Amino acid sequence: MLLNRLKFVVSTTAGAILLTLAGCTATPEESTPYELTNASIRTPVAGRTTTAAYFEFTNNSSRSVKIVGVSSTAAERIEMHTIIKVDEQMRMRPLTSIEVAAGETVEFASGGNHLMLFGVQLGGEPTIVQIELDNGEVVETPFQPTQFN
Repeated sequence: MLLNRLKFVVSTTAGAILLTLAGCTATPEESTPYELTNASIRTPVAGRTTTAAYFEFTNNSSRSVKIVGVSSTAAERIEMHTIIKVDEQMRMRPLTSIEVAAGETVEFASGGNHLMLFGVQLGGEPTIVQIELDNGEVVETPFQPTQFN
């Protein structure tokens, strides 16, 4: 009987310790609150130094965040743009920020929101781009060079 009681106490204590340790692991939100995927920069046309870049930004955090800036040492300037219809024609317009709601993904793609890079100097290697958020955080990710289709 004493042996059974001792086994019960040991197994209960071990279970409590495991549950406590399980609660100490990082949640996906804590480890990766923001994800950038499918990041690519079009290789500029020969003789040009302006090009476009695309990516998907996922906000895994519990709060809305705004992308307020983009930079890279590979470009003199990077602007966020969108495409809108004006007088039956599609026009590119700059964006000062883009909001990404908690749990949502915003796509930067050809024909919609995208990045314009000016004075760009690309090598054959991925280019590191910094995405600046309104909460002061900066998310860095490599953008792969891709050929214009």
